[in-house]
Amino acid sequence: MTYSTTTQSQTKNIVIIGGGITGLSAAYYLKKEQRATGYPLSITLIEAGDKLGGKITTEKVDGFTIEGGPDCFLRQKPWAAELAEELGIGEDLIGTNDDKRRVYVLANGKLTPLPDGVMLIIPTKIMPFALSPLISLPGKIRMGMDLFIPPFKGGDDESVGDFIRRRLGKEALYKIAEPLMSGIHVSDPEKQSLLATFPRFRNIEQKHGSLIKGMLAQKKAASHQPKPSSKLNSLFISLKNGVEQLINSLENALNDCRIYKSTKVESINPTTENKYNVQLSNGETIVADAIIMAIPSFNAAELIQPISSNIATQLETIPYVSTATISMAFRKQDILKPFSGFGFVIPSTENRDISACTWSSIKFDNRAPDDHLLLRCFVGGPGKEAMVALDDEEMVRTAHKELSLILGLNADPVFTRVYRWEKANPQYEVGHLERVQEIFSTCLQETPGIYLTGSAYEGVGIPDCVNQGKKTAAQLLEYIQKEQVFA
Repeated sequence: MTYSTTTQSQTKNIVIIGGGITGLSAAYYLKKEQRATGYPLSITLIEAGDKLGGKITTEKVDGFTIEGGPDCFLRQKPWAAELAEELGIGEDLIGTNDDKRRVYVLANGKLTPLPDGVMLIIPTKIMPFALSPLISLPGKIRMGMDLFIPPFKGGDDESVGDFIRRRLGKEALYKIAEPLMSGIHVSDPEKQSLLATFPRFRNIEQKHGSLIKGMLAQKKAASHQPKPSSKLNSLFISLKNGVEQLINSLENALNDCRIYKSTKVESINPTTENKYNVQLSNGETIVADAIIMAIPSFNAAELIQPISSNIATQLETIPYVSTATISMAFRKQDILKPFSGFGFVIPSTENRDISACTWSSIKFDNRAPDDHLLLRCFVGGPGKEAMVALDDEEMVRTAHKELSLILGLNADPVFTRVYRWEKANPQYEVGHLERVQEIFSTCLQETPGIYLTGSAYEGVGIPDCVNQGKKTAAQLLEYIQKEQVFA
């Protein structure tokens, strides 16, 4: 049947495809504007899965708080924290336990602390870096050459690998940059776009002529700024009840929207009235005045193909990789060697089956009972996606074996949880910004009223996705206003 929200001719139907953090944020900011201005909008959000949130999923088990996807977000990107405040859960924002902060890097089979003062892979304290065994003496000298290497001229993109090698040398790339950065973007540094993922590095280089000089200048400037509240003083922020608390609060705030779960969009077809017929798997057809596609780019390509094969082809050029997380809980009494720190990262040159391990219950409070330890291992990513195809038992066994070899952790876990994210991590390869700009430009011309947004385009982190949802909502409102839909 054909669904009509209301008999009021001026009311405009907005369909949001995808109930992850971006789609939910877009819906929230549309409703916020509607409530403030009285715009006659009817919003329908459609999610193919049986729950909202996408990769953001939190499980509560016997006093444990287990994150299946992201476990935190960056404080320096304010949009997620601002959204939490708006939703009334600002008091539940928590920072990391920075008094216990220490990150290790696996080097030659041994865990070595990351030197104190390393900020975004750049050393800002001389003695801790000089005394660290992580980087060889020639490697340290090469990193110090950053002070004298002239900055990059022009605005062309380059790979993260090429940038780090040029400024700090190959040892800094493989022992520090690659394992630390892969935790954010799960990317191959030799293909990863610098301008799309770490534009700050290029800005620092061109402004200060050196990464080290730039970070020291920023560190000095920050010391003169008023410090944020203690709970938000950390680099990373989470929520007391897990990141899914943000999703649950968004869902509650959208109680006057139509939200469909376990429902797929079968097709989208334009009408002669600058509208779109959105056919759902439940048999309904919604006549939409505008559509937001907050889904993976390859899913968007399938839906948009009948309307614009040109856009679909462009969307298919954005690659994805698969990953998985394995959470394990242990009784502290069964652990012979005490843990200290937030966890460790593993350079790809170490040829291990896991890429990192976070000691979740040390990093954040409220993640495990006091007499237990909660760990989380990461597998998959570029060149290692075969790990994600293992069954749960084999994946847990493999991760546990690695923990035994690296940490001497031979105790049996109290319980385990495996979360797979197949083709859920978009790759921002060199030229990504130009590619996205071309896609958006083509959409404006060939599919007016359809908006693409989400982690495939302008940022993969939770704050970036919140910001994209907010920005897309504003663009959609501007579009329907220009169409003079409000009489």
